[in-house]
Amino acid sequence: MNRRWVALLLYDVLLALVGISLIPFVLFRAVRSPDFRRSLPGRLGFAEPLPASEKRVLLHGVSVGEVKALKPLVMELRRQFPQRSLVVSSSTPTGLATARQLFPDLPVVAYPLDLPGTCRRFLKRVKPNLVILAELEIWPNFLNACFRQDIKVSIVNGRITDRSLAGYRRVQNWLPQFERISLYGVQSQRYAERFSGLDVPKERVVVTGNLKYDNLPTGEEDAHFATSCWARWQSGPPLVVWASTHEPEETSLFKQWLSKQQTKEAVLVIVPRHPRRCPKLIPELKRMAEGRELGTFSEWGSREKLPAGSVLVVDAFGQLEMIYRAAQMAFVGGSLIEHGGQNVLEPAVFQVPMVVGPHMENFLEEVACLKQADALKSVINAAEVVECLLSWLQHPEIAQETGGNGAKALETRRGASQSTVLALQQADLL
Repeated sequence: MNRRWVALLLYDVLLALVGISLIPFVLFRAVRSPDFRRSLPGRLGFAEPLPASEKRVLLHGVSVGEVKALKPLVMELRRQFPQRSLVVSSSTPTGLATARQLFPDLPVVAYPLDLPGTCRRFLKRVKPNLVILAELEIWPNFLNACFRQDIKVSIVNGRITDRSLAGYRRVQNWLPQFERISLYGVQSQRYAERFSGLDVPKERVVVTGNLKYDNLPTGEEDAHFATSCWARWQSGPPLVVWASTHEPEETSLFKQWLSKQQTKEAVLVIVPRHPRRCPKLIPELKRMAEGRELGTFSEWGSREKLPAGSVLVVDAFGQLEMIYRAAQMAFVGGSLIEHGGQNVLEPAVFQVPMVVGPHMENFLEEVACLKQADALKSVINAAEVVECLLSWLQHPEIAQETGGNGAKALETRRGASQSTVLALQQADLL
């Protein structure tokens, strides 16, 4: 008896036992969450049936980040292959909502749970000829169902951690069957070497770049920004931004900021990662403010100018891109605490020099890229963050050069969507 068949059978039995035990939780969640309730039929394979098509491509991103990464690839496929019928899927309610927002004119379906019946039913309803999976979303039953229905499968924007690699090496002779995937389009040579360490034919692993760089905004003029308060404030005192900050970064930084006389020459803009923290944070900062004028975005948004030395706390979502367009420099938060950091690519796009703390584990590749280009400074503590920002305030020409280096570095990283489509063509998948 084929050992992989046995492994798949045992896997299905285990899934069935787990599924039965989770029935009360699923029913409870369905009652409490309308989004979960709406996505449940799709997760069971009951996707909206689509008309038969000889050229349908299903693109799957497990959640919000992966769905967003697919956007430039979708645009490139539509540009080069307008005759292709595209469908987008995701596994989470937030991923599905993001997909519907990004691709309002495309069918968006829930990705099925990895049960034999749900996967077969899903594929018969959606009828793809090619399945494109973002990063590394490999499920044994789904892969097996695609193989049995003669549907090609490709990985794009592929990445694999050392931990995942070690786990896959232990089970690769059983499940999943990596050789059934026609192409591995991966982000970097480092990931290519990791994939080649699995049961994957080396000729199927192609370095195509990281789609996230194609997904970044451009530094071109933006009509919405031009009519915003940030455009007005850009012509005033320098705007120093603390972006995507977490507790207690704001208070530890603010203490250092207030101790320096030179900070009265700039406007400090604090953008908490979670605006819901503002009602608690603002009184704390006001107690520390030592006479500095401090207000919120909701209060000051209509002001013509911001006075030098003032402090603005942004208590609203969706402002960060425009803030970066106006800022002279930034500290990127989540990096002075053991959180792993926040996105450093967006400020670089807008030529904003930035400083980060020591904890950037979630963005190692991005930090390395910007450090190599001399576009980012990494420091140890809050005092060093403030010293770096003050140095740029005193030497704006160095700040401008540092920010320009970041934009140039990112420009060289764009093009993954074109490389990915080319790799798909060369693998005879399009």
